[in-house]
Amino acid sequence: MNVSADPQSLLSERVQAIEPSGIRRMFELIASMEDPINLSIGQPHYEAPPLLAEAAQRAIRDGHNRYTVTQGVPELNALVLDRTEQLHGRRPETSLITAGVSGGLVLTFQSMLNPGDEILLPDPGFMMYRHLAAICGATVKYYSLYPDRSGERFRVDLEEVARLCTDRTKIVFVNSPSNPTGGVLSRDEIKGLSELANERGLYVVSDEIYDFFTYLDDYSSPVSYADRCIQLGGWSKTYAVPGWRLGWATGPAEVLDAMKTLQQFSFVCAPAPFQRALVEAMPELDMTPYRDEYIGKRNRLTEKLHPAYHLRAPDGSFYAFPELPLRNGATSADFLQAAIDRKLLVVLGNTFSQRDTHFRLSFAADDETLDRGVAVLNELAEHFA
Repeated sequence: MNVSADPQSLLSERVQAIEPSGIRRMFELIASMEDPINLSIGQPHYEAPPLLAEAAQRAIRDGHNRYTVTQGVPELNALVLDRTEQLHGRRPETSLITAGVSGGLVLTFQSMLNPGDEILLPDPGFMMYRHLAAICGATVKYYSLYPDRSGERFRVDLEEVARLCTDRTKIVFVNSPSNPTGGVLSRDEIKGLSELANERGLYVVSDEIYDFFTYLDDYSSPVSYADRCIQLGGWSKTYAVPGWRLGWATGPAEVLDAMKTLQQFSFVCAPAPFQRALVEAMPELDMTPYRDEYIGKRNRLTEKLHPAYHLRAPDGSFYAFPELPLRNGATSADFLQAAIDRKLLVVLGNTFSQRDTHFRLSFAADDETLDRGVAVLNELAEHFA
């Protein structure tokens, strides 16, 4: 077959089933703008703690630059399992150090999903979930997190989730705290989802990358309740090292062993010197002041933002998901262009959702940038609403 006439024929069907991230497009805009007001990117505004950076430098100098075993160094895996047991009262069967949570998601989906399997995803939710499911040939069904009325908390309707389950359903996916909403599911919601999965013989896959940034006293994980839970987390957000690509997975050996085998033929192992740096530095680090600072930023945002956005203070992560204040036929594209014209960068909600009614902003920014962004948003609210 002559494929030269049609460049698309060179590409696999699986890669044609996905589309570029709207978030990554913001990186391109940032590079082309002078003094942008960047409330679009999901990474901490602070730098890695000096103690951790110095540990990484020592690890490199001391020669920890070669492959580790596939599952990661034993000391770091032990810290992961110890922390999960301490926080959630249950010690998972085994763990694996991954190339970021993104790497853990790739390994989980590729290890578990066959063409025709069904996975229940939250809406809104991080776009990577649906694209990885598409690559696997799985069928996505969405359960809604949207509140019934403006300004209420994002929540789960357990009856809706139960209705969505069929004999093809394999995974119920949970992301709490949420990207993009900043919502945190209650203990009753987590317990209800887990019990439903237990009754139906399903796996719960839980993305907990933002678990440090939880502003409630009673944070819960499916690890505490689900019989078969794949828990994914990492250090990128907490320690401001997203470029290190370090995450972890815990769960039953029946799945984790398959993920380890797949890692042998994909990522090989997570970056070795950074694993060593975490083992050395983590026990000495207290990141609580950073979380307290983000509570202050959240409050700063919600107190100053125009009421037309109907924003309830998010309970976790460093994202907010305000409603678009659109009237008189204006569209989300109109709103985004008006924001860009004023050098403000946010991400439209339709990047994350089947709906086009909200947008995501990150308050992981210095206070001056956050205040500039809020001023532009308030101007836009007056213009559009």
